[in-house]
Amino acid sequence: MEGHSPCSDIISALKSLLSAQSVIGAIVVLYEFVSSDSQSVESAFIGVAIAVVPSLLGLLSVAIKVKRNKRSHIGELAWFNEIIKWTYTAVFMLMVSRFNEINEITMIVAYSLTYMGSCFTPIFNKPQFRMT
Repeated sequence: MEGHSPCSDIISALKSLLSAQSVIGAIVVLYEFVSSDSQSVESAFIGVAIAVVPSLLGLLSVAIKVKRNKRSHIGELAWFNEIIKWTYTAVFMLMVSRFNEINEITMIVAYSLTYMGSCFTPIFNKPQFRMT
């Protein structure tokens, strides 16, 4: 039987975060699909992706760091996660605004609502919602 590891806790948190943000993001994109044009739907989808992907990359980076160095401090890991997440968010937003013609307001609203979906992560961490 395998022992409990910090990496498994991070992966569990990652699954819960991904579930919560995906549900909120799907609702936002569905709303735009029903009520707006194709450019707004694309903008909402891009905003959702910009909220989800950097969070995913940040937590995966932390999981890899914990796997390599089991003596990592929680403060250092939290800081590392935030740096990765905000760096990728800034890079993605700059790339999208530079190379795509989108509705920036829709993208920012979709990003904000999806990012706030992380507040629902504790709800998705209950046993009946876990994807394990």
